[in-house]
Amino acid sequence: MNLYRSNNRPVVRALAAAFIALGSSLSMAVEQDAKPERSAEQLIQDHCTRCHLAPKPEDLSREYWSYAVHYMGNYVGMKGDEFEDLTVSPVPPDWEPQQDYTKRYILSDKLGYMRDLYPFKPYIPAEPEMTKEEFIRLREYFLKNSRSWPDMEIKRPKAPLAKGFTPVIPNLDLEPNALVLATQVDSQRGRIYVGRSVIDDWVGGGGRREGFDKWDDIVVLDLKTGKRISQTNVQSDPLEMELTKTGVRVLEHGRFPMTRVGIASMTDWEFEEGKAPRARMLVNGKQRFVDLHTVDMNGDGLDDIVANAFGDGIFGDANSELTVFWQTPQYARLWQDAPAEIPPGVLPGALRETIISNQGGMISSSIGDFNNDGKPDIAALVAQGTQELMVFINNGDETFTRHVIDKQRPSFGGNSVRAADFNGDGKVDLVVLNGDNVAGNHVGNIVPAPRPQHSVRVFKNNGDLNFTKEYHYPIHGATRSVVHDFDNDGDMDIAAISMFPQWNAPEPESFVYLENKGDFKFEPQSFSGDFFSVWASIEAADVNGDNKTDIILGLGNFPELVPADWMSTMDIMKGRNGQAPSVIYLINNY
Repeated sequence: MNLYRSNNRPVVRALAAAFIALGSSLSMAVEQDAKPERSAEQLIQDHCTRCHLAPKPEDLSREYWSYAVHYMGNYVGMKGDEFEDLTVSPVPPDWEPQQDYTKRYILSDKLGYMRDLYPFKPYIPAEPEMTKEEFIRLREYFLKNSRSWPDMEIKRPKAPLAKGFTPVIPNLDLEPNALVLATQVDSQRGRIYVGRSVIDDWVGGGGRREGFDKWDDIVVLDLKTGKRISQTNVQSDPLEMELTKTGVRVLEHGRFPMTRVGIASMTDWEFEEGKAPRARMLVNGKQRFVDLHTVDMNGDGLDDIVANAFGDGIFGDANSELTVFWQTPQYARLWQDAPAEIPPGVLPGALRETIISNQGGMISSSIGDFNNDGKPDIAALVAQGTQELMVFINNGDETFTRHVIDKQRPSFGGNSVRAADFNGDGKVDLVVLNGDNVAGNHVGNIVPAPRPQHSVRVFKNNGDLNFTKEYHYPIHGATRSVVHDFDNDGDMDIAAISMFPQWNAPEPESFVYLENKGDFKFEPQSFSGDFFSVWASIEAADVNGDNKTDIILGLGNFPELVPADWMSTMDIMKGRNGQAPSVIYLINNY
C-alpha cells in the first residue's frame, strides 16, 4: 500500500500509498515549441501524454482542477502567478526545516480551500514552455467540462451487515488511537505482532520531529491473554510483515522525501519473553519498501524473496523497484549470525539481487502462476502517472517478461493487487484496489476531490495472458484487501478497507466484505457502526483457535489525514470518550 506523503501526512498507500500521486500523476512533460494557437485538447496531447494517458475533465472535481493545473504548470515552467484568484504561500517553517529536492508551497482559493503542493525541482524548466494564455485556456477547459464535488461522491445506502462475522474489541495490552500499519497473527505460537507508526518522517530533508518517535515499533502480544510479550522500536514505519519459522519478517518503509541513501529495510525479528529482541537484517538502503513475498521463484528448493519499493517520482531515477532476492546455499549458515544492521545492499553471501523493473511508483505486488506453466509469476501495480497493472512472467532462467494488463489515467490512484482464482477454473485472477486520495475527502479545508472511479475491481484470467474486468465495486479511497474463502463455500471472497473514505458521510465506508456468489458476482456487506473506524491494515488469520479464518483490522489514525476531531465529534463515534481501539477482530461464525 502506498500510504505516505510529506508534511506528516501519509497513501497507504498505504497502506501506501504513494502520496505524491497528485503531483507525479498529473505532471506534464516539457515541450520546446509552445504555440499560442493550440487548443486545450492539443496542449494535453503535446504535454501530458509524454508521461501518462491524457487526463479527462471528469477525473477530478471542478474545485480541484485549478490546483491540479497549477501543479502541472511547474513542469512546463510556469511561474505560478498566472491565476489571479489563487494565492501562493510558503509552507510553515516546521513543515520544511531543511531544503530538499521538492519545491513546496501552499495554494489557496477564494472559496476557502487550500492544498500543499510539492513538485520535484529537477524537472522544473527554467523558462515557460507554453504561454500564459495557453495555460489559462487549459485551466478553463477542465473547469468548464468537469463536475462539482457533490456530484462526484458515491452515494448509496450502507451495505447490509455481514451475518457471518461478529466484530469484537480484543483485550490486548495496546494503547488506543494508534496508527497500525501491519499485523501478523501466529496461530501456532499464539501471538499477534502489531506494527505501529506515527509517520514522523515526512518533513523536509527526511528529518524527524522531536517527540514523534514513540510508536515506530513492533509490539508482540499473547493471543489468548492479550499480555504484552515484547516490544522493539524500529527506524521507520513497519509497513508489511510475514511469519518466519522463528518470528516475523518486517519491511520498514523508509522516508519521503527520500534521503540520499534509503533507510527502507527488511529484517527478521525474534521475540522471546524475558529476552531482548533479536534482529537479523537481510536488506538495507532501499527507498520506500511496500510489499514482500517469500516463495521459491527459481525451483531450487530455496525460498527467495520478492519485494517492491515505491521509490519516488515518475522518471528513471525514481529509486522504485520490483526485485527478487535469490537465496543462496549459504543463506541458512550466514543467517544465523546476521547482524541487526548491514550496510546498504543485501546480507553478503546469503542473497543475490535481481531488479526486474525500476518503473516509478511500484506500489503493490502479488504472486501467482498466471500462465499455468508451473512457475510462480508476479503481478505488479504502478501507482504513478502511468497507472499500470502488469504481469511479469517467470521464464524459468531467473528472467521475467513484462505484460501490461491494464492502463489507467492519472487519477486512478492504484493501491493494491492480489492474486486468486475467483471462479474455480484453475486460472489465477486478480483483484485490484484503487483509491489513493490523500486528504481529498473532506479533511479540514483541503479542497474536496472525491473520485467515483475509485473501487475494488476483479479481473478474470481468460488464458493466454488475457484479462477482462468482470466486477467493479465503487468505494472512495480503497487501500488494501485480503482474499480467502471465509464462508467455506468453495470460492474466494474479498475483504477490503478504505483509508480515504468520504468523511462527510454519516458513516464513512471504510470496510466492505464482498461475498463471492459465483460467476464474478459479489455481495457487499458491512458491520455494525458501533465498531466504525478508519483502517490502515487488514489481515486474514485465525485469532481464536476455532480453525476458521477471521479478519484483523488495524486502526488508520494518520496524523492530519483524518479529521483532527473525528474520534470526538462524529456522531458515529459518540460514547467512545474520544478513543478508538487500535485493533479489532471480525470473528468468523460461518
